[in-house]
Amino acid sequence: MAPAFYIPGYAVQEPVPVSPRVVVAHGWNDDVVPVDNSIRYARKYGAELHLLDSDHRLNDQIPMVVCLLGRLLDAVGQLGHSPKKVDLD
Repeated sequence: MAPAFYIPGYAVQEPVPVSPRVVVAHGWNDDVVPVDNSIRYARKYGAELHLLDSDHRLNDQIPMVVCLLGRLLDAVGQLGHSPKKVDLD
């Protein structure tokens, strides 16, 4: 949500996705993180991008954010990935 990509002063400017599916939600009226940064990132990595009629906090878009998160969790669950078992013996 409104990730701080390409912001001066941050050590990591462009984290490489470790998942095959990345979803970004960003407010069109964000005055903290420029929306163009999320567009740039989504274009480069093929991330699913949702530009919402909101500001940086996305407080007025909580139902949509919950919906997006639910869809992402459903998709991850359908992948059938399960945590690796670690033998501590």
